[in-house]
Amino acid sequence: MSILAFTKALIYGNNYLMKTVFVMLSGGVDSSVAAAVLKEQEYNVVGVFMKCWSIEQLEGMGVDKDLYGCFWEEDSRDARLVADKLGIPFYVWNFEEEYKQGVVDYMIAEYKAGRTPNPDVMCNSVIKFGVFYKRALKLGADYVATGHYARVQNTEYGHRLFRGLDSNKDQSYFVWRIPREYLSNVLMPIGEFASKAEVRAKAEELDLITADKKDSQGLCFVGETPVRQLLLQTIGEKPGDIVNHSNGDILGEHKGAFQYTIGQRHNLGLSGGPWFVHSIDVVSNVVNVVHGAQEDQIFNNFLQVTDYWLDTNENISAQTRYRQKSHKCKVNIDKNTLRVEFFEPIRAIAKGQSIVFYQDDQLVGGGIIA
Repeated sequence: MSILAFTKALIYGNNYLMKTVFVMLSGGVDSSVAAAVLKEQEYNVVGVFMKCWSIEQLEGMGVDKDLYGCFWEEDSRDARLVADKLGIPFYVWNFEEEYKQGVVDYMIAEYKAGRTPNPDVMCNSVIKFGVFYKRALKLGADYVATGHYARVQNTEYGHRLFRGLDSNKDQSYFVWRIPREYLSNVLMPIGEFASKAEVRAKAEELDLITADKKDSQGLCFVGETPVRQLLLQTIGEKPGDIVNHSNGDILGEHKGAFQYTIGQRHNLGLSGGPWFVHSIDVVSNVVNVVHGAQEDQIFNNFLQVTDYWLDTNENISAQTRYRQKSHKCKVNIDKNTLRVEFFEPIRAIAKGQSIVFYQDDQLVGGGIIA
């Protein structure tokens, strides 16, 4: 018996030959049901809550503690109660330092550079399928599991990601950066549910405390902390002009061009709208806007992609934001840059966001919009 098998035998007794899965329990209904389903499927299930953010982290950044919107204590308690109900081991792992450096600092730096980051994509890459994945397998896990609405299936080309069956909740967009060699050790049982209502019904059937718990809002782990205020306090206010892109007229003033993104309508403070952000220039600190009558000016057929991978360029579609429908496209690879042409104009393409490619329901690539 290997040392790893011996260790698992000490922990699980006669069940050590069963496959072990470490489930990321967030204190929400999706991960709770994921753990329950996997136990029903006779895995050795271990629940782990990740503490990634705290009021001390916020204060350490020099940010007003009144902005704190992450109530990890309550979520951790709910996760523990779910684990107790299911009769599975439960642990809390602290990834505050890794989250601060890999997600929060990244987000602030991207906004400061005039790009629109996707912290949830980075959180999945750096935390869930980064440090968590590696620690879990090192401790003897055969698999790691999440409550994502996505699916992992074994195809003739190996394990691949697919959209969740519930098209309204599909979260495959957020997990495109999972290394493909990891997928054989990843389980996403919630992706097999046809609707959120079915997930909640399963939780009620099992009498889980999270059955009626509201879905979390805001950024991954940071919770309801207002991003705009976080940016203004960390980067600092930089007043500048809001300019009509069509004629150059100054329409108003902003507190920092970095806080805006293409297509944004709110927090402009302009009358006679609607107005939409057309472009931003963080060097000159100008926010260019167009009136709703010229909204077609924030549509585009082309974009370039860096930091990408792509399995195929045949019969593919892509989406450039979460909850955006997928649009047919074709691609051209020029050295290290991927040029994408859509068959119809796409609204509000923003530098720094992820583009994710699909062939039917299979995720076949992704990258960062440059």
